[in-house]
Amino acid sequence: MAKTYPVSLVLEGKRAVVVGGGSVATRKVRGLLECEALVTVVAPVASPKLRDLADNARCTWHAKPYESADLDEADIVFAATDDEDVNRRVYDDATAARLMVNVADRPEVCTFFLPSVLRHGKLSIAVSTEGASPLSARHIREGLEAQFGEEYGPYLELLASWRPRVCAALPPERHYAFWEQATDGRVLAALTAGNTAEAEAILESLLG
Repeated sequence: MAKTYPVSLVLEGKRAVVVGGGSVATRKVRGLLECEALVTVVAPVASPKLRDLADNARCTWHAKPYESADLDEADIVFAATDDEDVNRRVYDDATAARLMVNVADRPEVCTFFLPSVLRHGKLSIAVSTEGASPLSARHIREGLEAQFGEEYGPYLELLASWRPRVCAALPPERHYAFWEQATDGRVLAALTAGNTAEAEAILESLLG
């Protein structure tokens, strides 16, 4: 299999078609909704959670068998049915239309893979085995959770809030030195201890 090129896709406002209505499809829909994608589900039968999402206008559900025309408005495609023939048709139709497509548990008919992701605010750590063993990817991600805790959420939010101020106060040649010291562990340690004021004071001293 060819080497993959890791990316983080911006799917806000993009049309994602998920073919399938079971538990796997449900997980994919929920992940897409977190990224603010516009999700359409195509499946004769849908799980209770999917039906609830559709009833609350979180996604659109077409309660019918898959047809090629279901991909006409798609930007990205996911196949997650228990029918191999349907999954293959989705893959063939998507690739013919030059759409990115993921087929659950079938790495040989995927143009991209879904990593196991650790998220804390703006921090995203993705672990991929390129479809070889999704469960192994999950175990590795779970191991990283102890190292990268929830404190990284407010930590990165704080650093992001300081970017305009640093750009306005310092010449470009001094930006790297500031951020090198701002990310040396002191600010993170202060936030981990619950001391936001100390974290701000450290950044103030570096700016001065």
